[in-house]
Amino acid sequence: MDIKQFRATIDSAFREEGFGERRFVKGAPKYWTLPAGDIIPFFAPHAQRQSWGFMLYGTIGIEIPALREWLNRHHPGPEAGIFHTMFVGYYTANEKVLSFMLDQGDPVPADLWVGLIKDRLLLIPPSVDELIFTYRSQREWLGWLAHPHQKHAWDFLLKWRENPDPNLHVPCMSPTGQIE
Repeated sequence: MDIKQFRATIDSAFREEGFGERRFVKGAPKYWTLPAGDIIPFFAPHAQRQSWGFMLYGTIGIEIPALREWLNRHHPGPEAGIFHTMFVGYYTANEKVLSFMLDQGDPVPADLWVGLIKDRLLLIPPSVDELIFTYRSQREWLGWLAHPHQKHAWDFLLKWRENPDPNLHVPCMSPTGQIE
């Protein structure tokens, strides 16, 4: 099996589990999403070939269509700051359950892997109000999505939800790597 076959196997499993492919921003990577409403939980795969076999990592994330529309209207392109590709996300290499590895020649348990990803995505609240409630009352339920390094995104969401003023300052990354 080569990397293209490995990726095709994984892609097929996502389709079989009811996922669809989507890009939120032109030029952004492909995301696998489930049918959603106010909140779109997603997985952006990062399949790698190693000398000993294959690894599947990726980004678990949240996109908020209403926020994306507002950003496109009032802060397009680079002005979208830290939201240039998504609301929040994290790389699964830090999550033991979602860090998948396979030795060369072993069968790919794609249905199991995709099922575990789907289970994680289904934990994300389906509406903006429920998401904010969960963030405020049970932040640990959101795991890495609500880690302190995501605080600027969440603070912005709370301000935006309260008053979507076009003059709201959108957090952005400075040249030194600090969020302003």
